[in-house]
Amino acid sequence: MARVVRDKDRLSFKEATATMGGKEKIGYIWEYYKWIILGGIAFFFVAFSMIHAFLTQVDSYLNISFVSGFEHTMSAFEPLDFDEPANLDADDFFAESPPGIWVDFEIVPKLEGLLLDDEQLTNYDIIVQQLGINFETIPVFTTHIGAGVIDIIVTYIPDLHVMAEIGHFLNISDLGWDVPMYKMHNEYSIYLRYFPIFNNYVAAPDDLVLGISATTRYIENVKNFFEMLLD
Repeated sequence: MARVVRDKDRLSFKEATATMGGKEKIGYIWEYYKWIILGGIAFFFVAFSMIHAFLTQVDSYLNISFVSGFEHTMSAFEPLDFDEPANLDADDFFAESPPGIWVDFEIVPKLEGLLLDDEQLTNYDIIVQQLGINFETIPVFTTHIGAGVIDIIVTYIPDLHVMAEIGHFLNISDLGWDVPMYKMHNEYSIYLRYFPIFNNYVAAPDDLVLGISATTRYIENVKNFFEMLLD
């Protein structure tokens, strides 16, 4: 029979960490309060991001975001072995810089020329951005996802799997679009190499997959993107 833990039975933080060293305390904090910490950081970024988005608002036809390091940042936290815990810098506890994705932004006018007609070219932009995820940038990414700013995500396969688990991608198989199964990595993504336009503008396209953000506001534009560019 399961034991019910009442509030009075719970150990306080001070009690739980009384016998721990500095490294163990940090590991304990991260293990049990990771999402609270990240949620707190995200809270402070939301207001800033909303104000920034309002001040820099453009009429976007499509936002394609190249995202790397999500799996790296969200993996289990491993406290480092320091000789002098009292002199630690907070940055020492963050994940290392995630692997980036090299993008030549000359692809933007190429995409606009293929996807937009003359009238649309005067009123809309296609936005291509890069975002390396770490503890400082993940609130920006999650805010953009929550606001429906991002339409298409290009990322590494391990990052895709982590993001898919928490619902960041639409199930492409459910959309009823004519996408051959051999071009798909799984139901959430297509290998980037099957979008030939990216071959000359993105490094290592064979290692990358493309998925549709679950919160996209422009699903018809995404469909047009697929129909025009999926070889």
